[in-house]
Amino acid sequence: MFSFLKKWFGRRAGKDEGGGADPVLDLGPHARAARIMPGVRRADVHRLMVQATALRRKEGYHEAVRFLRELAEQYLHEQNTALVATVNKLVPYMKKDKEMPYEEARAWLEQLIGHLPVTDPYFLNIHITMAELLEEEGLQRSIDYLETFLREHPPSTDTYYHLIRLADFYREAGDRKKAEEKLQEARALWDTSLERYRLIKMQRRWHHSEALLALEEEGEYGTGEYLFHRFMEFALDMARVLDPAQPEEFQKRKDQYYKGERGFAGTSAFEKVMERSCLEGRRETLLKEVYGFVFEEMPQLLGVSEKELHFRPGDPESIEEVRRKKLFATLPFTQYDELESSIRKIGI
Repeated sequence: MFSFLKKWFGRRAGKDEGGGADPVLDLGPHARAARIMPGVRRADVHRLMVQATALRRKEGYHEAVRFLRELAEQYLHEQNTALVATVNKLVPYMKKDKEMPYEEARAWLEQLIGHLPVTDPYFLNIHITMAELLEEEGLQRSIDYLETFLREHPPSTDTYYHLIRLADFYREAGDRKKAEEKLQEARALWDTSLERYRLIKMQRRWHHSEALLALEEEGEYGTGEYLFHRFMEFALDMARVLDPAQPEEFQKRKDQYYKGERGFAGTSAFEKVMERSCLEGRRETLLKEVYGFVFEEMPQLLGVSEKELHFRPGDPESIEEVRRKKLFATLPFTQYDELESSIRKIGI
């Protein structure tokens, strides 16, 4: 398609519930009683976050903050990992709550972090939210916080996203060298022994940050690298929902991309690259090619047959086919290199 892509794509670049009591949580006058379990279902958390959004729209940020603080404190008491999602929703609201001084928000979060349970490293992700709150004092404050954190918690799969966010802060501060250094430290943590969808999610997030870094690079190299990382991010996003046991999830996400409800097409960054590289005339051809590969060819590359991808309830299948479908999600993700190689050929 465009010759410069061939030149740059030839380079290597660096996704209950416990048993026991099921207490009813009193969230106050603004909420219905919610049933919360130690291993809370994602749907329950999502429902409560939607409830917080509705409360913010109806009564303002301050009431939504009160709601989420009560919920966060209850989750902390239960040592419920839903605490992370709640705090991630809460802190941006705190920053926009005109009735809550920044110092109060910071003190509350510092106190909560001081009581984080040590039984599950997942709770460490709240430190990322703390760094984002500290951005109110300047990017360097956020950088220093995460650098200190990573000295106390050496890079591992448990602190992978801390490295990625630190790289983002360095990029925003204009230090491209340090940003790339942190991203390469994060990439070194990829391991095919990790649970399949966890590794895919990690790789997708890495390519997202690399795309933003490449966006700031002028010339053909920056354009080629941006498109490569954007396309990898897209492919891995689809790989996260590729499971022959649930083919409808892949089809739903595919429709979201075609309808423009999800994805890079139409974003200011993508359109900026198309314009500055004089590629507007090839835009639709490029999208058709990358969509065609990811939607039609990638599933087979990753081990899902066309029959499995388009399976409908009631279609005939053997016992062996059923067994294979059930095992797929437990298989390691080992096709990254083949996927990268295919994406790098897009546009040639």
